[in-house]
Amino acid sequence: MDYNTNVARKLTVPQHSEHVETQSQPVFKPVAFSKFEYLLTTCCALVICAMMVTLVSSKISVNNSQRHLQDVQSKISQVNNSNISQQQEIGDATSQSSLQKIANKYNLKDSNINVRNVNK
Repeated sequence: MDYNTNVARKLTVPQHSEHVETQSQPVFKPVAFSKFEYLLTTCCALVICAMMVTLVSSKISVNNSQRHLQDVQSKISQVNNSNISQQQEIGDATSQSSLQKIANKYNLKDSNINVRNVNK
């Protein structure tokens, strides 16, 4: 039994290591850009600037086109409304009661035998 207690003591006794690890701090040194990297950065910046200018100009062009389209659509709508109004006036003027009133006003007779309806 004495053997078992010695084993238990050996396991519970912390082992001290005299080896202490030292961590070295990494040293960062800036690396200079090469001529190729400067050229590549400049080219990328120019391409990005050109794309931004193109995007803005295309946005302006699209907005102008939409405004022009809205103007044309409003003019079309006005012409359609005018056409509808004139068609209603034509329908009112060519109605039978309107023709009767005009005939009575100028002392004319309205004979249904001589009237033809011509439609386009």
